[in-house]
Amino acid sequence: MLRLMDQPEEKPPLPAQYYRRKAAEARRTAEGVTTRAVKARLHDLAREFERLADAADNAAQISDPLAELMRQQWRERE
Repeated sequence: MLRLMDQPEEKPPLPAQYYRRKAAEARRTAEGVTTRAVKARLHDLAREFERLADAADNAAQISDPLAELMRQQWRERE
């Protein structure tokens, strides 16, 4: 029982919109930065946020196999 309490709760993935906002924010911040290394890092972060947004979009499109089977069986009854 105590072991279960020690385990962190799984957090649901954030929506793609969140990551796209963060990417845009990193790009805007990079526009005002004069240091090349910082600017490059911000652009890297923006690309990483876009990658996470794409992954979140893909995850949202993957349906639960059981739910898909149930939908298919429901359609066959109609």
